[in-house]
Amino acid sequence: MAKLALLIGVSQYGAGFNQLPAAVKDVEAMQRVLLHPDLGDFDEVSPLLDPEPQEMGTAIEHLFGGRRRDDLLLLFFSGHGVKDENGNLYLASRATRKNEWGGLVRSSAIAARFVQEIMADSRANRQVVILDCCFSGAFAEGLVAKDDSSVDVKRQLGGEGRVVLTSSTSTQYSFEQQGSDLSVYTRYLVEGIETGAADLDEDDVISVDELHEYANIKVQKAAPAMKPEIYTVKEGYKIIIAKVSTGDPKLKYRKEVERYVHAGRISPVGRRILNARRESFGLSPEEASIIEAEVIKPYREYKKKLHEYEQALIEAIQHENPLSDYTRNELKDLQQVLSLRNEDVAPIEMRFNALVSYLPAQDSNVTELARVDLDNQLKNLTDNLDSEREVDYTRLRDLLAQGKWQKADRETEAAMLKASGREDEGWLREEDMQSFPCQDLRTIDQLWVKYSNGRFGFSTQKRIWQTIEETTQNADVETWKYFGDNVGWRLQDSWVGYKNLIFTLDAPEGHLPGWVFVSGFVAGGFFGSGLFDRVENCGL
Repeated sequence: MAKLALLIGVSQYGAGFNQLPAAVKDVEAMQRVLLHPDLGDFDEVSPLLDPEPQEMGTAIEHLFGGRRRDDLLLLFFSGHGVKDENGNLYLASRATRKNEWGGLVRSSAIAARFVQEIMADSRANRQVVILDCCFSGAFAEGLVAKDDSSVDVKRQLGGEGRVVLTSSTSTQYSFEQQGSDLSVYTRYLVEGIETGAADLDEDDVISVDELHEYANIKVQKAAPAMKPEIYTVKEGYKIIIAKVSTGDPKLKYRKEVERYVHAGRISPVGRRILNARRESFGLSPEEASIIEAEVIKPYREYKKKLHEYEQALIEAIQHENPLSDYTRNELKDLQQVLSLRNEDVAPIEMRFNALVSYLPAQDSNVTELARVDLDNQLKNLTDNLDSEREVDYTRLRDLLAQGKWQKADRETEAAMLKASGREDEGWLREEDMQSFPCQDLRTIDQLWVKYSNGRFGFSTQKRIWQTIEETTQNADVETWKYFGDNVGWRLQDSWVGYKNLIFTLDAPEGHLPGWVFVSGFVAGGFFGSGLFDRVENCGL
């Protein structure tokens, strides 16, 4: 029984391909954790850097050929994944090139089909393939089982079969991590093994499915546009890929931090729990701070990307309003570079669209010095306090301007009850939502959007609601639950209740106004979709 790995990293490419300096670093990091006797404990790990296609193919054949049934074989590839005109996946070598029509010269790369055939011919019953490349999910197409029930599965190696871990789907790009030596996906694979954090069931070993789950969660926080996937044949997902150092207080504390970090923050209660855990583990505050920073880092990186996109949008609007098609395409390119999804940037774009819609269009021929600074224009916008029902919104405006979010939330409740003629009853019905005066709804929403910089408001909530509604089957109940999860009204499948809402700008987008939904739900009168239909009908 042997544990063998081949790690291929391709950083250097010819014309038509970007260089990938992280690929070589990926191999070095994977080699470190797989060879470590207290972690991967592999017998042999062979790195192959920037190979020619023949060298690459030969190395893959050598990995899978002439092996015993109980061997564990691991193939890792970091580099460019490319498709031919028929959509077939190839692993690019340093010699990979395109023909004069822009198509792939297939002989200059290694076909996924070739690797699959080599794997199928191998006698080894434990095969792991990890692909950190674009379109890597396409590798699983055509993956078939090799049936051999005569082999006795050894408990220390877990299940048998084949498993493929991919950094992306069959249609997605993968990304290098800005400011990091490693690619996004490989970074979290290594982290999961090296720290032991991927041991999700705490049995002191890391199976392939646990490693995938850990990396997937981390990638989705740092680069939401990527969707790592796992494909298995037989019980390949149970193959044990590494062990965990037991009794390590830093590892124990890290798992506690992972448990109590929510949306990049540690709550006051969570902080007290972690302080107690830190002392019981005998860690210094400095050691604990380093571990917490590592756990929170993906959240911070994601926020940094959003901020970068927001700044680019501000600069673009300052330069031209409305935006030209050319500029919009540039913003799309930036979104892809930052590995952000449409739903990630939608709140930013909505926020500025709502505010910029009040500004006069700029003449693209006017010089930069003649343009009025966008930020000053936004600050100087006159608040619209109009009401169809003679409701005075001055107090709501003042509370929002002062950042008194909870008082503003309660003032919103009072204003909506008055606008609906329901002050005596103290609650709203679904029919009240359906007939709520558009001018008042518009006034309330625009005040919330403006003073929260687009984080809060009914229009923000409507956008989140509609995005969820498109993907759920049971329109109201299921959508309501997912909506609650997204805006922070539900934690761990439980509703938090009004007293536990977050009345700061650190709250999730769409968290406020909160009174109307939480009060309505607790009272058993669901009217979320009714309000959003009204928001839509009123043009918000």
